Amino acid sequence: MKLGSNIIDIQKKNRSIVLQTLMEHPEISRVELARITQLNKATITNIIHEFLHAGIVKEIGQIEASNGRKVAGLSLCMEGVVTVVVYIHTSYMLTAVCNMHGKIENDTWTAYRDDHDMVGVLEQYQEEGQKQLEYCRAKNYKVLGVSVATLGWLFHENGRYYIKAGMMAEGFEELDIKNAFSEMFPDMEIWVDHDANMSALAEWYELGKEGKRMPESLLSIVGGIGFGGGIVIRGEVFGGSNGIAGEVGHMGINCMTQRSRKNSRIGGIWEDYASPAAIRETVWEAYQDYPGTVLKENSGLPEIYDAYEMGDELAERVLNHAVKYLAYGLTSLIFILNPEVIVLGDEIIRSSKFEKRLYQYMRDFLPDELYRTLNIQFSRFGKNGILIGAGLAMVKHYLRTYKMIDFIADTYRE
Repeated sequence: MKLGSNIIDIQKKNRSIVLQTLMEHPEISRVELARITQLNKATITNIIHEFLHAGIVKEIGQIEASNGRKVAGLSLCMEGVVTVVVYIHTSYMLTAVCNMHGKIENDTWTAYRDDHDMVGVLEQYQEEGQKQLEYCRAKNYKVLGVSVATLGWLFHENGRYYIKAGMMAEGFEELDIKNAFSEMFPDMEIWVDHDANMSALAEWYELGKEGKRMPESLLSIVGGIGFGGGIVIRGEVFGGSNGIAGEVGHMGINCMTQRSRKNSRIGGIWEDYASPAAIRETVWEAYQDYPGTVLKENSGLPEIYDAYEMGDELAERVLNHAVKYLAYGLTSLIFILNPEVIVLGDEIIRSSKFEKRLYQYMRDFLPDELYRTLNIQFSRFGKNGILIGAGLAMVKHYLRTYKMIDFIADTYRE
């Protein structure tokens, strides 16, 4: 507990812990709540009584406890508490409404009218955000704020947030993106984070709901333009000193090469060899040397992945090369982070053939003690994972700062 905490702080902290636990366990008993939160039964009884009276928790009848007995169950019911979520990409944006249970509504894809005009792009963010707020008003939803997921590095210092990414409108890298959204939506709480961190939160939450236990640590790797990564430790995103922890694509694996893609300052980084962008570029460079290939100079990832499954010689050579480097980089990250779960997502291929070869290489690279506990999963989310994670990030911000308790008191008071 922080120094100077008073009884009000303690009460808010206890209620935030209970809400967090209810979020992580769709069905739970009072006894389990007490065990997990380590709060005494009387405290749990009082808090649940308040939450039932407010209508944010409901009793759901008998559920099966961990010992197999039937007990009275509880469930969180805050479907009407939402966050407006925004995903910033180089040539388009995604917006949606995400509730506290991770459900997406009204997801909207919008191309920029002119992706070189920063002022115009910002105007579109405001326009689309206002449309989502109008949707919330029409549905009588209670809005926590606006949560923004960005591509590229999200570098922050002294309370300022900058997107470090190529192909954005001129002047964008000097823009304090969090302050810009605060000016667009002055009455809203604003949260900003990197898209890979948002994805990692969504993966963590989904795996926890499925397994009835949240992973202690998770590494999420999203592949597209390069490799991005998100690290979740005990339910919190680890951002490092300036917010760029998890930028695994820039991990050096070959200092002897001069090759450098335009969005990298150095050659020999992991995403140069194993990312979906590297796979696509290698096919483009080599297709003329394989007269029997079905692939062409302009073949995209879906065509490349289909050709791989069909046994196309070029596609197999490129993917087999990439999977070896993927395994090589993962091995380094396992020794550094030792995550309980690794999730591969976005444009990384979902293929049992690819997965089998990946595990073969991991067996070669890892000692038996680490290979036995290796847990690599492929994401079942598309871009919605980023939006869901953005919603969860706002909720966790409210819980972490105890603002959720004030929000409930103000919103649900009679």
